Amino acid sequence: MTTSGTAPGTTAQDGTGSAAGAAQRLGWADAAKGAAIALVVLTHATMFLQEAGYATPHWQALNNLLAGARMPLFFAVSGLFAASALNGSWRRVLHRRVLPNAWLFALWLAVTTAFFATGAWVEAGQPAGAGELAAALLRPHTELWYLYALAVYAVVARALRPVPPAVQLAAAAALSVTTSAGLTATGSWAWDDVAAHLAFFLAGLHGRRVLASVAEGAGAVRTAGLLAAFAVVGGAVGLLDLHLVPGLPLLRGALGVLAAVAACALLVRRWPRTPLRALGRATLPVYLTHVLLIAVLTTVLEVLAPPALPVPVRLALPAVVTLVVVLAGVAARRPLARVPGLLGLPASLAAR
Repeated sequence: MTTSGTAPGTTAQDGTGSAAGAAQRLGWADAAKGAAIALVVLTHATMFLQEAGYATPHWQALNNLLAGARMPLFFAVSGLFAASALNGSWRRVLHRRVLPNAWLFALWLAVTTAFFATGAWVEAGQPAGAGELAAALLRPHTELWYLYALAVYAVVARALRPVPPAVQLAAAAALSVTTSAGLTATGSWAWDDVAAHLAFFLAGLHGRRVLASVAEGAGAVRTAGLLAAFAVVGGAVGLLDLHLVPGLPLLRGALGVLAAVAACALLVRRWPRTPLRALGRATLPVYLTHVLLIAVLTTVLEVLAPPALPVPVRLALPAVVTLVVVLAGVAARRPLARVPGLLGLPASLAAR
C-alpha cells in the first residue's frame, strides 16, 4: 500500500518523494502507517489460517475489533502524505497518484490471479481465472482494492479542490454513513468500502493540523482514554452486530484513527527508533506481496504440520506468520525495485 522514501524504481505513493517531502515526514505518521500494514497482514494471516483449519476464534474476535481502525487509519495517513501531490495540476496528479496506483493494481491483480490459478495454494477468496481477473479490474474483490481506492480518491480530491474542505468532509461523512448503513450500497463490498472510507482519506488530506495536535498532546492518560473509547464503541458494534446503525461505523473509525495516532505518537516519543517507523516507510512491497507469502506459508504448514496442532501453537501462529511475512516483504523491497514496473510505473510509461 504505498511508501515514500522508496528505493530507486519505486513509486512515491504518499506524495513525499522529494528530499523536502522526506524531511517533513512525521515519525508518528510513519509509525501509524506501519501499524496499519501490520494489522492488514494479521487480518489476512488469520483468514488463510482459518481456511486451513489452524485458526482460533480469539484472533478472529480481535480482528473484528481492529477492523474499525485498520483501514480508516491506513487511508487517513495515506491522505496525510498525499496532500502535496494533490495540490498540483491535473497532469501532476495523474502522473504521481492515479496512474501509478492504477498500474500497480492491474499488474499485481494479474500476478495474484496467475499465482492462485495454479491451484497449489490455500486461497481465501482470491481470483483464479481470466474471467475473474477481468471482472476484478472494475469490481475489485481482493486486498488490492486499496490501490484501486487510492487512484479513485486522487481523482475525487483533485476534482473537489475548489470546494471548501469542510463541505468535502461533510459530504464524504454523509456518504460513509449511508453506505455503511446499506442505504447507498452498490452490491460490491469493494465499491462500498471505497465510498465508506473516502471520509478518512479526506480527513487525512485536510486535517494535518488536527492529527498533529492529537499526536502532540498524546499522553498516557489521554491515549488510554481514546483507546478505551474505541474499544467500547468497536466492541459494541461487533458484539451487538450494530454495523448497520447509521453513523456508528464512522464514529468507530474516527475513534480508531485518533486512538492509533495518539498511541503511535506516544510510542515514538518514548521509543524513537521503533521498527514501526521503518515499516511505515516500506509498506508498498509488504502490501503487494503479503497475500502471496501468507498463502505459501499456510500451504507449507498444511503439508508439514499435523492436522491438530496444540492450542498454544495455534494461538501463536497468526502473530508468527504476520512477523515472518512483514520481514520478508520488507526484504523483498530492493529485489522488486530492480525489476522495472513492479513497484511503480515503468520508465517508458512514466516518460510519456
